[in-house]
Amino acid sequence: MTVVDIDDGPVAVDAPVLDGPAQDGYEPGLAPLGPGPSADDPCTMSLSAVLLVILGDGRLMTLLGDRGWSASGHADIWHRTLIEEVEETARMVVGPDEPFGRHSQADMETDHWASLASSLRQQGMAVDAEELRRLPHDVELTERLRRRLTEA
Repeated sequence: MTVVDIDDGPVAVDAPVLDGPAQDGYEPGLAPLGPGPSADDPCTMSLSAVLLVILGDGRLMTLLGDRGWSASGHADIWHRTLIEEVEETARMVVGPDEPFGRHSQADMETDHWASLASSLRQQGMAVDAEELRRLPHDVELTERLRRRLTEA
């Protein structure tokens, strides 16, 4: 699962690497660490994405917590951007990366999933890359991002 939020500046996952189930009334998300781009700028949209895996017991484990993107343009960029566009971009941002040099798309995908599986194994989770690749990849937008995209 990828969680997307408004990027208020440098961010960190709001809990340790092994987050646990979300408490009632809370959602996985990001917490600002300091000043950054203004979320009030109508011409610029900066978003952060965190890739999480949901364990069998409901706990959440962070796989990638340092991803995000920005877009700029029209004064109403927030209202011109569709939720589906954000979801699609979020899936691209958390990988696999595009091929470069002599690397094929298959190479990039293999390396991406192997790296994520290795990260989980280092934290005591028994999973292989192919198993991880087959998991569904849901994208959730935080409530404040949904409001910002849909408010008139």
